[in-house]
Amino acid sequence: MNNKSMPKLSGIDHCHLNVDNLSSAVKWYERVLGFSIVPELAFWDEDGRGPLTLEDASSTTRLALFEGEGRSKGIAFLATGEQFIEWLSYFENLNIKAVLADHGVTFSMYFKDESGNSHEITSQDYAHIKSYYPSIYLGSHGAKKS
Repeated sequence: MNNKSMPKLSGIDHCHLNVDNLSSAVKWYERVLGFSIVPELAFWDEDGRGPLTLEDASSTTRLALFEGEGRSKGIAFLATGEQFIEWLSYFENLNIKAVLADHGVTFSMYFKDESGNSHEITSQDYAHIKSYYPSIYLGSHGAKKS
């Protein structure tokens, strides 16, 4: 494969972690690692089971905590708005299904690796992506596959 044609990522945005008890986990991450709740994203935790996004003191690492059993949900890679659009096209060319979601302040696309693990590419360049995908509505998940 020619890596020159592969879109770039900006880094890892956050990791999804399943926890036994959300409020206990928040206290642990605050006490032990200095994480705190990201206030502008706290509204996503509608039912007290997550996702609840925490961030370290230097604002370089984020965790999305979900209360529940089973496997954690995978890695959320970070992309600029332009990179996000490029990744959608790239996945389409590889015939990899990507599900697009409008979270109101961010956009995400969800996809699976060859082992069935779910991963995400997310971007905070909301306005840029919304201009390309105006028909994806807040809270909606639209399947995109060539």
